[in-house]
Order: sequence, then C-alpha cells, then structure tokens
Amino acid sequence: MDIPRYWARAEAKVTIKGQAYNFIAYKGSDQSLEAAQVLASTELSERIARKERGEPLGSYPKHGAPLREEIIEDIIHNQERIAVITRNSAGSLVLNTARVMFIDIDLMQSHLWERVSWRQILKNIFEWPKSKPKPRAEQVLERIHQWYENHTDFTLRVYRTKAGFRLLVSHTLFDPESPLVTKIMEELACDNRYRRLCAIQSCFRARLTPKYYRIRLERPPGRYPWQSAQEELLQRDWELAYHQKIKDYDVCILIEILGDAPPHPEAQVVMDIHDKFVMSELAKPLA
Repeated sequence: MDIPRYWARAEAKVTIKGQAYNFIAYKGSDQSLEAAQVLASTELSERIARKERGEPLGSYPKHGAPLREEIIEDIIHNQERIAVITRNSAGSLVLNTARVMFIDIDLMQSHLWERVSWRQILKNIFEWPKSKPKPRAEQVLERIHQWYENHTDFTLRVYRTKAGFRLLVSHTLFDPESPLVTKIMEELACDNRYRRLCAIQSCFRARLTPKYYRIRLERPPGRYPWQSAQEELLQRDWELAYHQKIKDYDVCILIEILGDAPPHPEAQVVMDIHDKFVMSELAKPLA
C-alpha cells in the first residue's frame, strides 16, 4: 500500500523569462515530517529546473499518486499492517486494504454499454413490439450472477450502495496490481474511477462513511495537509458535525452472499471492520 504517514508542502514564487510562476509541490513519507519536507523541496527544485530548461513539466502529482489522505487508524493482523483507514479529500473515511479485494460497480457508468453494437441498438429501437428494458440495477446484478456461475470457487459478498453495488471477495487474498485483478475488474465492469484510485494507492478501497453532499453538509475549503492551525480547526469542527449527522445514514446494505467458501482470516478481519462501519440493523437511507 502506498499511503504515506507524513506529508509536506514546498512552495516558491519564481520569474522565468519575464513570466511569474508559483510552484507548489507535495510529497509524502513514512519516515518523518522532515523526510517528507526534504522530498517536497527536492521535487519543487526539479520542477523549477525543468521549467527553466523549457522542458514540459508533465502531470503533477505524477499519475496522481499517492493521494494526500490523513491516516486515521492502522489495522494490524498477525503483527502486519493489512489495512489503513484514511480520510479522503471529501471528508469520508476510507478503508484501504493490502490484499482483500473490494470491487465498486457504478450503475451510471457507460462501460456497461460499450459492448453493445450499433446494429443491436437500432434493432432495439425499431423492433415491434418494444420490450421494456430491465432496470439497470437488475441488469448489473444479473451480470454479477453470470460472472459468479463461471467462478464458483469464489465467495462474493454483494452489497447495494447508493450509486450501485460493492463486492467483497472473501475466500482468498489478491495482489491489487496483478493481471488477475485487472481481468476480474474488467469482466465485472468495475467503476473506472475506482480502478484508478486503487492503482494510485496500490491497494483496494472501500468508503466507510457517507459522502458529505448526500447528507446536505458543506465542506470547509482546506485540504490535507493543513496549511495553518485555523485551517485544521475548521476541519476538526466540521468532522464533529459530520460524524454526528452520519448516524442517520448507512453506506451499504448486504443483499446476498454468493459462494460458501469460508473467509480467509485476513478477509474476516477486514469484513468485520467494514460491516461495522457501513451497515446497521435499521432501515437507514443510503448515502
């Protein structure tokens, strides 16, 4: 998992060939804040030098990696860090897992329809009588079932989310960067943004708490790492209001379990933490 514990920022205002620029660089480190500051300063100097040489700066951060997220809790199993709970830029808590696979499927993602040919689309338009299409949620669930029928050695926990479905594969562990994981996510039409986030962090991810806008709560403007004590204070005050308000919401509903293989011990630990956060026995709205 690429989830640095310490983050630092370096900034410089420079003039190059008569043009004023404001360069900012962030870097993370697991060693210390001082180590992160050295990395950020080095990155800043390298970017300024490239600009002075007329070289393209490219994307920054490179490939978007890693995400600047505050570590809330390390999950230890058998003296090994198997997962990390972080707070993302939107304020939600996120469970990052080293080897326990989560798959996010968004109902609105067009990927589900990319395999349909124009010939089939025209046929569906002009055929008579017209049959009413199945709801998207039903179609996605059928797709999950069809995939499982060809992989009955798997055990899938199927959750309903506000925007689609979440799968937790519990029978074994996976390398998030392996071709097998890529293949599985492609076959199940996993959300593209989710796949990118997993690649950025070299782990699997599952949001544990509601999105702020779904519970009608505004976010303060600052982003981790905080640039001032006042900025952090605004964030901490917001967190108090946020955690009070999310008590009225759930993130997921467990709708079924496909397969009967017992969960891997590491997956069991992750599953217990995940389910404690995202579900309740009450019929709360999803957010």
